[in-house]
Amino acid sequence: MKILHVSPQNYTGILNLFVEGHRELGHESRLVTFYRAWNLYKEDICLNLPFVGHKEWLWKVKRLVKAGSLNVPFTGTAERIFWTPSFTEKILMSGRDMIWTPLVNKAAKKYDLWDYDIYHLEGGMSFFRDGRDIQSLKKAGKKIVSYYHGLDLRMRGAIRPVWEATDLHLTCEFDLYQRYPELEYLFLPFDQDALPKANPPEGKVRICHAPRIRSVKGTEEIITAVEELSREIPVELVLIEKMSHSEALRMKASCHIAVDQVARGDMGYGVNSLESLSMGIATVTNLSQAYQEFIPEHPFVLTKPETLKRDLRELVLDKDLREKHAITGPAWIRARHHWLSVAEEIHRIYRELGWENPQ
Repeated sequence: MKILHVSPQNYTGILNLFVEGHRELGHESRLVTFYRAWNLYKEDICLNLPFVGHKEWLWKVKRLVKAGSLNVPFTGTAERIFWTPSFTEKILMSGRDMIWTPLVNKAAKKYDLWDYDIYHLEGGMSFFRDGRDIQSLKKAGKKIVSYYHGLDLRMRGAIRPVWEATDLHLTCEFDLYQRYPELEYLFLPFDQDALPKANPPEGKVRICHAPRIRSVKGTEEIITAVEELSREIPVELVLIEKMSHSEALRMKASCHIAVDQVARGDMGYGVNSLESLSMGIATVTNLSQAYQEFIPEHPFVLTKPETLKRDLRELVLDKDLREKHAITGPAWIRARHHWLSVAEEIHRIYRELGWENPQ
C-alpha cells in the first residue's frame, strides 16, 4: 500500500517515525508538510507554502480577525467543536486557498500526491481549508485518516468537510479520546535509541521545562515554584524554548528533573515526556485520576498546581526517589511507545477495516 502523511509542519519529529514504521512493514510512505518547523526536524517533502507558519505577523493577523484557531481550549463538553471562522477569516482563508491551488497542484504532479491509497491528515488538516482536496480523494475511493495530537480539536475544532470525509479518527490525547466516541486511541511512536542519556553535572539540581505554548503547560506556575525553591535549596530552572531540537536535547540531557505540565484537564504528557523518560530523567506531570487508571503502570512523578512546589522539593532532596523514577522510564517507553509497535497497531486497524489484506 501507499500511505501519505499530510501535516502543516513536522514540529515533534514523530511523523518521520510513522513513515518509517509503514516502510519497515513493507509499504510505501512519505510525509508532506506545508512549511518547515522552527525546531528543524528532518523533512521529507516540504512545500514551503506562503501565508502559514510561525511568523509573528501572522499571529497578529489571527488575533486581529479573532481566528477560529484561537478559541479557548477545554470546553468541558462532549459536543463536537467545529472550526467557525469569522467573516474576515473566512475571506482570508479563501484567498489563501486560491493562492495555494497552483502551488499544491504543481507539487502533486511532481510527487504524485494524489496517487496514494491512504491519507493521514495530522490534526485533521488537508491542503485546503474548504476540504476540496479530501472530498475529491474520497470520491476517488481513497481512505482518509485524521490523527489529532495537539491543540487542533481543543482550540481550533474539527474542520467540518474533513471530519465528515474521514474514515478513521485517531488520537493520542486522552481528553479528546474521552470526549469524542469516534476517536480511537493510539500511543505516539518514539525512538528512544536516537536520544542521548542524561548526564547532569554535580551541584545544583537542574529542573528543565520545555513549553511550546506556555499557557497550555502552566509554565508560569512552574517558573514560580522553582524560583521559590531556589531561595531555599540548591536548584535551578532550565527553560528550553525556541531552539533547534538538537540544542533542546543537549540542554535536557544536562538536567536531573523534567516538568512536563501542571495544567488543568487531561493534557497528561507528550513528546517532552517521551524524551526525558527515555533519557532516564525523573519526569513530573499532572495526570487526572481517569488518566492514571488508563496507564496504571506509568513512571511519572505526579503533581498538580497546588502541590508542585512540595512535590519538587521532595524529589530534589531525595536522590533515591529521583533515581527510582528515572530507571523505570526507558522500559516503559519501549513497552508503550516503540515506533514499530505503533506501526503494527495502525496496520492491525487497517486490516480490521478491510483496507489491508492479512499477511
